[in-house]
Amino acid sequence: MLETLYQLDSRGDDTVDVDVVESLCSEALERHGVRNADSADFGRTLAENSWHNRGETDRVISDLSRSWALHRIGRLERSIMRMALEEMWRMNIPPSVAINEAVELTKRYVSERAASFVNGILGACVGNVNGEHRDADTSTASEPTPEEQVN
Repeated sequence: MLETLYQLDSRGDDTVDVDVVESLCSEALERHGVRNADSADFGRTLAENSWHNRGETDRVISDLSRSWALHRIGRLERSIMRMALEEMWRMNIPPSVAINEAVELTKRYVSERAASFVNGILGACVGNVNGEHRDADTSTASEPTPEEQVN
């Protein structure tokens, strides 16, 4: 559902309705050959809720990425972190699983340095519920350079 969130973020339209999200999800699931109903439902729920709750997750990401304004964080990284936070906070996915998946996705589609940044931000959110994050020092996380940003 990363693809769906990336497409939504790329539109630059914060007023996207549920039908558009559902349509993009269905297209992505079909394109990737997802036939299992449980997997498809999980993916749709993850994408829809990640998009719907992005204001809250973006606030946390912005607060923790002290030297990077949210708009300077690449769309892929933002989408990956939105999904991971949704999984941890609302879908009862163990934080270690959600963070590991987010880091691996970032390594695969962006870079190792960006993965360190994502790991630092998400690690600072572990153990917190509904967007309440602990104040953690993420300054040691390697932050992606502008060249590593995918926009």
